[in-house]
Amino acid sequence: MRFRYLGHSCVEVVGQTHIVIDPDFVQSPEPNVDTICVTHAHTDHIGRIAELKSGILLASADVCEIAAEMGVPRSRLQPVKAGDTVGNIRILPGYSIVGGFKYTLMKLMFKGHLPERGGTPLSFLVDDGCPLLHIGDGHLAPEGVRPDVLCLPWRRIPRGAESYQATMIALAQQVGAPYVLPVHHDMPPFDADPRELIGRLDAHVLCGDDWHEITPLSR
Repeated sequence: MRFRYLGHSCVEVVGQTHIVIDPDFVQSPEPNVDTICVTHAHTDHIGRIAELKSGILLASADVCEIAAEMGVPRSRLQPVKAGDTVGNIRILPGYSIVGGFKYTLMKLMFKGHLPERGGTPLSFLVDDGCPLLHIGDGHLAPEGVRPDVLCLPWRRIPRGAESYQATMIALAQQVGAPYVLPVHHDMPPFDADPRELIGRLDAHVLCGDDWHEITPLSR
């Protein structure tokens, strides 16, 4: 299995199958995608999904409806829920924040508008000999999951940036993945340097947008 970061929250995985997670990419994925996973429906996670002309979409039912409105044919939609398994992909609970009073207030204060639809969030564990966990932009991870690679959201939020980043570091230590792939760090004005994680985690931090190949671990 090999994988790489494509910008925003998007990660591409190529192994037994070709998977793209959260398709709002900056760098285009390779052609002939088999499966698309969407953690939730905010634009920075789903914005370019209609540009992918192949691949079955795995997402919550309400996120699938949003994808259909964006032009994805219904024949390619496969609604899933936490607890399902599709091929080598386990669908797990999601913790991306998509609503609530505090979130709505922050959007009004800093963006000047109500938040967009997010749908029901999910997480995805791709197990192709080297389990990779993607939690969207959540600050929690499903319990009892031991991936080799954790896709860790890393950014600088408007208020309480140090507290937020400490929370993400604690999350990474709790999950215990030996490799961490920072994601979601390239979106001004909340961008952050993923190299800040080096030395602050026990894990090996995989920076950049090159392909990564690691040896599966027995843990």
